[in-house]
Formats: sequence, structure tokens, C-alpha cells
Amino acid sequence: MFYMQYILAPLMFVSAVLGAPAAELETRQSCSSLQLVHIAGTTEIGLGIVGTPLAVALASAVPGTTTKSITYDTIAEYVVTVAAGAAITTTYLSAQAARCPNQRFVLSGYSKGALVVHSMTLSSSLKSKIAAILVFGDPARNINQPWPINNPSVDLSPKDGSSSSQNIASFCNFSDLFCYPLGVSLPAHLAYPTDGSIRVAANFVKDRV
Repeated sequence: MFYMQYILAPLMFVSAVLGAPAAELETRQSCSSLQLVHIAGTTEIGLGIVGTPLAVALASAVPGTTTKSITYDTIAEYVVTVAAGAAITTTYLSAQAARCPNQRFVLSGYSKGALVVHSMTLSSSLKSKIAAILVFGDPARNINQPWPINNPSVDLSPKDGSSSSQNIASFCNFSDLFCYPLGVSLPAHLAYPTDGSIRVAANFVKDRV
């Protein structure tokens, strides 16, 4: 598979650059009105480099927001583990929605986690509970993979502003090695936690809840 061959070696390098996993900032308060469900990237544990600051920013933008990181196999493999991650996430959302019927969700994925988001199949009832979807450094932008929500409104450049009809924000930095056409920059792929994307993402969600 072209994508597997293309992404494997660079992401091995990414894991070395990142070093130790980011600290968990999960909150598990019962039945909050909004919950961030984040899917980390290759080799990450817990919330990872994007989910960690996103959880903090979103809790500030929408007070009371709780956070859940999806535990799945984040090794550098992009078929079996992505499908398994999608199934794990869907199962979690179904169980959480049954436990907290008034809760809504923000679904977020970074890099490999974005591929997991794309691979999910949600029921109509679960779709209605998704307030927003956020993806960062999404490799699917280069392989034209469909979105998991029927007839979505996707903002491909959320830093430039979003319309009220858009509920999906896809962050892709210029020359990002994995999401930008002919991208060559690994630093661009690692920059989302510090380049303003997190603040924009939190405000994007705030405007929709």
C-alpha cells in the first residue's frame, strides 16, 4: 500500500523526535454536556502532543468539557490497527452515549488518529451527538478517503475562518509531510500544538456548542 510505504520510515523518526509520551490530561467527570474524544498519532500514548493541549484549550473555551483518549495500537501500521481503532472508538461512543444520553462529543484525531476517524462507521443516533470533528495532519487529504459523516461540511483551512454550516475542521500546515500535496516538512507536521491551531480548534468547537 503506497501510504504505508510512504509514512512508515518518517514516523519512526517522529517517535524519536518526540521522546517520552505527553502527560495525560484526561478528565472523567460523569456525564458532562460535552466530551472531547481524541485519537492519537503513531507511537503516541494517551492524548499525545495534540490532544494534550487541545484538552486544556477546550476545557477553557467550553467550561465543563471532559476528555477521553482512545487506547488503540499506535504502531506504524495503517490497515489492521486503523480499522481496530475505529471499532474501539465506535464502541466507546456507543457505550458512553447510552450512559450519558444528553452528552455530545467532539471527535479529534492527529495523523494516524485522523485515519481512524475516517474509518469509523457511525449510526444516525451517534452522528447526531457529534458536535464537531477536528483532524490535524490528516494523511487522508492526500489519498481522497471519504469522511465518516454523511454530507459533511469540511473546512480545509480553518485558520482563515469557518462558516456556520461547517462542522469539520481539517488542519494541514503548509508543506506538512503527510497531509499537504507534495509536502516535505516533518517540522510542519509536528507544529500543531504550538502554531495557533489548538486555539483555532477550541474556538471552532465553542462556536458550535
